[in-house]
Amino acid sequence: MTLEATHICIDNSESMRNGDFAPNRLQAVTNACHLLCGAKTQRNPENEVGFLTMADDRVRIEETLTSDLGRLLASLTNVRPGGG
Repeated sequence: MTLEATHICIDNSESMRNGDFAPNRLQAVTNACHLLCGAKTQRNPENEVGFLTMADDRVRIEETLTSDLGRLLASLTNVRPGGG
């Protein structure tokens, strides 16, 4: 198995409040990230995933690379639109 390190960039700008995806864009993105994180760590337990958020002119590292799926999913629930 190939060892992978994946860093995900999430747009959490105000436009992610739009409801063209139910319930909004940001929730749809975080749901997709849940699936991606789970798939990456399930494929190889030593794979690492991290993510950062981008809003306006701010970039924030939300979670450094880790193989701890629980930690990743907990951090994803804290992502809010508008950079918060």
